[in-house]
Amino acid sequence: LLMAVSAVIRTRYLAGQLWADEAIAVGAASHPLSAIPGILRLEGSTPLYYFVLHIWISIFGSGEAATHALSLLLGLLAIPLAMWTGWSLFGRRAGMIAATLFAASAFFTQYGQETQAYELLALIGLVATASFLHAFVFRRRGHVIVFALALTLMLYTSFWAIFFWAGAAVALIPVYRASADRRGVLRDAGVAFGGGLVLFAPWIPTLVYQIS
Repeated sequence: LLMAVSAVIRTRYLAGQLWADEAIAVGAASHPLSAIPGILRLEGSTPLYYFVLHIWISIFGSGEAATHALSLLLGLLAIPLAMWTGWSLFGRRAGMIAATLFAASAFFTQYGQETQAYELLALIGLVATASFLHAFVFRRRGHVIVFALALTLMLYTSFWAIFFWAGAAVALIPVYRASADRRGVLRDAGVAFGGGLVLFAPWIPTLVYQIS
């Protein structure tokens, strides 16, 4: 029900005209997959969203409504994911509240109708946040790998995700101090953050070039 209501709200301007950054995204994603990294090297972005958009365009076309629909879908998927996040961590009530907040979010409504990477980044960020809490606060170690993969995908979606990495690293400090298994926390942190860095390593030379 929340997804249906949210879909109605978020489709009012689905066919609206593309603005400059959206047009650039469609243009970059319209090239062959093998050419996209080279284009983005000069454009200053990371590639994951453009790969996803390329596949989407090849199936549904590159019109305004078609490319906006990808962001709409990602925003709608965040609603059940938010429910799972709250429910799995703090119970059913928290899950319902989280789903309602994501369904009613003005930011998700706006960016759900733009051909940009924001909805994808938020979706992956939800997974990263939930898996961090599961892995390090509740010590459900099966989520360590999920957290590492989510960290990597966030960086491949936007280099601004480095601030999430920094925030997660800082959040480990009180976790470490409160834990009865400090060695285990450090070991899992090494796996998560180190593994994420290794997986992102192929893009680091491009990132250095973009920054310089």
